[in-house]
Amino acid sequence: MTALQVMNSFFYLLIYPYVIHRLGVENFGLYVFASGVAMYFMVLVNFGFDIHAAKLVSLEQDNKLGHGSLMARVLLAKSWLVCVATAIFLLLMMVFEFMREHWQVFVLAYANVLSSVLLPQWYFHGMQKMKVLTTIQLVLKLLSLPLIFLLVTQEGDVVFYTAITVGVNVLASLLAFLVASRGCERPAFPAGKEVMALLLEVQPFFWSTAANTFKQKSIEIIIGSLFGMREVAIYDLANKIFSVPSLLASNINAALFPALIRSARRELINKIIKIELGVGLLCILSVVVGGYWVVAFIAPPGMEQAYYLSILLSISILTYLIVGSHIYFIYVPNQCYSLVLKNQIVSIISFYCFCALYLSVHWDISSVVLGLVSSAMLEIAYSYSLVKKVPEYQ
Repeated sequence: MTALQVMNSFFYLLIYPYVIHRLGVENFGLYVFASGVAMYFMVLVNFGFDIHAAKLVSLEQDNKLGHGSLMARVLLAKSWLVCVATAIFLLLMMVFEFMREHWQVFVLAYANVLSSVLLPQWYFHGMQKMKVLTTIQLVLKLLSLPLIFLLVTQEGDVVFYTAITVGVNVLASLLAFLVASRGCERPAFPAGKEVMALLLEVQPFFWSTAANTFKQKSIEIIIGSLFGMREVAIYDLANKIFSVPSLLASNINAALFPALIRSARRELINKIIKIELGVGLLCILSVVVGGYWVVAFIAPPGMEQAYYLSILLSISILTYLIVGSHIYFIYVPNQCYSLVLKNQIVSIISFYCFCALYLSVHWDISSVVLGLVSSAMLEIAYSYSLVKKVPEYQ
């Protein structure tokens, strides 16, 4: 399964040389920028369901009626949220001239929220069937290659490229939804009170996820607003290099979560963290060794800075592993959801503080990335202080 997920993540890095040479650095940066804006709305629509619902499914894997009821409530809740998200998006389109100038790209990128509405990732995660979901996504990406090579041939084709990538995501989510539905019993239509109760229940996860995504995607928005679309493309390449080892790292805790949620002991958790620390250092080393050659082989001239940015980003892999272990094996099993939120709030506030400090000293995109890494290191330290507040872990 991990190999499939790496291939899935690696797909757009493999076609990167073709796409960026056809679209140009500026237009590719526009695509990344619009996708970053759309991601805010996708987080709103997801509303923290993925972790909480996965926990519920993993605890009762044979309860098909319960799964069906949960799926119906999640789908209706997301339908409500997408209405709110669309209203906010239309307001932004009216306010910002840059978005109106490139309305086709921004509207198509926003359409990706449909994938958030349909995708029951929590179901596959809780049932320990992520291989099925990953296979669907990978197969559809491979089938989209002829369309990319046929339609994306010049700089003006950024609209086609956005439409293809978003279309693949939405179709994959629809197929995944149909597959998951077959594994559930059809429930009665959920009452509004049930949906509201679920929204209130997962609210802490939403704020935590929103804070983390807001921090991650703010980098693209900050870089695009202060420096330009070319710099966004440079950062995106660094992030693509970083994403492969970070995917491997983050999937360790996600894969162990359903199996350990009932029996995670302090000694076992500490042992897992020690092993993950070694894995994290290996991931950083892989970026240091391999990142240079990735940039040399696939990037056009003038994007060499992406290699150094990828090394900076790789340091935050340690946060994915250590804080991820705390969330999956300590906070969630003991229902300490507020601690997850506190950790993310400290992380996002520190990110903006570090970012402002570093930019005041050195006006460069590397200062923004360094701000992210510094906040990630602070997040680890603060999470360790929060762990001491969990009585069951002492």
